[in-house]
Amino acid sequence: MGGIRVIPCIVLSLAFSAGASTLAQQNPASPQQPQSPSPDRNQAVHVKTFAGKIAKSKGKYVLQDLSSANSYALDDQKTASKYAGKVVLVTGVLDSNTNTIRVRKIDTAA
Repeated sequence: MGGIRVIPCIVLSLAFSAGASTLAQQNPASPQQPQSPSPDRNQAVHVKTFAGKIAKSKGKYVLQDLSSANSYALDDQKTASKYAGKVVLVTGVLDSNTNTIRVRKIDTAA
């Protein structure tokens, strides 16, 4: 009769293993977080250098393009304030939707 008890245990063990395997496939132990798209995937990031003069407009520092009538908002107001009234080179990425330069560096023009 010892053999009769072994068979139900084997069947139960196999059923549990199959259920655990299916459960592990449906609910992995370390679920992956949804990844937010990075700017590099959706749009190319183009770092450019813009020449102009730092001026204040509506209480904010902007870069006035000396070769055209364009002006660009600057996202780094603290750094821009150090160059107020000076002709500079601003290195950054232009957000054309908001006409704002995401400043990476500001240098005085030579």
